Amino acid sequence: MAKEVLSVVLPSYNEEKNIPLVYAEILKSIDKKRFDFELIFVNDGSADKTWSAIKKLSEKDSHVKGVNFSRNFGHAVALEAGLLEAKGDVIIMMDSDLQHPPELMSELIGKYDEGFDIVNTVRQATEDAGALKKLTSKFFYKFMNGISDLEMRDGEADYRLVSRRALDTLNSLKESPKFYRGLVNWIGYDVARVDYVAGSRIHGRSSYTLKKMLELARMGVTSFSLRPLKLIFTSGVLLASVSFVLLIVLLIVKFFVDSSLVSYNAILTDVLLFVTGVITIFQGVIALYLVDIFNATKARPTFIIRSKVGDNEK
Repeated sequence: MAKEVLSVVLPSYNEEKNIPLVYAEILKSIDKKRFDFELIFVNDGSADKTWSAIKKLSEKDSHVKGVNFSRNFGHAVALEAGLLEAKGDVIIMMDSDLQHPPELMSELIGKYDEGFDIVNTVRQATEDAGALKKLTSKFFYKFMNGISDLEMRDGEADYRLVSRRALDTLNSLKESPKFYRGLVNWIGYDVARVDYVAGSRIHGRSSYTLKKMLELARMGVTSFSLRPLKLIFTSGVLLASVSFVLLIVLLIVKFFVDSSLVSYNAILTDVLLFVTGVITIFQGVIALYLVDIFNATKARPTFIIRSKVGDNEK
């Protein structure tokens, strides 16, 4: 009986020293009696020798495949490139920094054996996370659940298992970039969740800056929610209503109470500044959606591959 194929997809950015370590830990965690396997490392334009580390592994182990971007395109895009390369019946996505513990893979596969097409992991804590990191992470999930149409648990990460049919569905979606944390819930397949504690980074430092987290939140909102647009409409109605009532009050005071209490110039200046600020904010929100539409109409490729290694080499 033919073995199932397990694909492990690992986006990598400046992980030169971590690549050999995560490779060794994954090998320990794979059930080789059950699975043939492939490890797909995607070098996302690293500034260090990450690509060299991937090539060395591929030269000594045919299970290792590598995709090398021409520049840095971002974590979500690197994940997409690896998933497009994956040939497995079962696919696991994880980072290359060992904060996604490879020993958890057996538990993910156990949930897959129970019939789940998607198994998400939920980070309960991070061993070396500072107070600011914890605060921004908690805010991110509260914000996403509050402003978008997604339902995401605090700590839900891009460490997950998907079945072949779930991956085929994800790969068939045309949007770009893909917000996988939302899409895996949106496609409607059965989802299980596994809790874990993220390990400390052994080498290097996290590239997941506040700026990148804000961009991730932006992707989630514009990909899965019309609430900001509805908020614009509601705010416009409220502003118009309040402005109309205020105008009536000011006119009554001006002409029937004491005209000296109300200055036309002061009122006009204040209203003008307030409305200008509101309009600017609204235009900014609309611009977020227009950016995605603009990028889609350009039809540029999501990523550019400089080279590959392994049996997918071209």
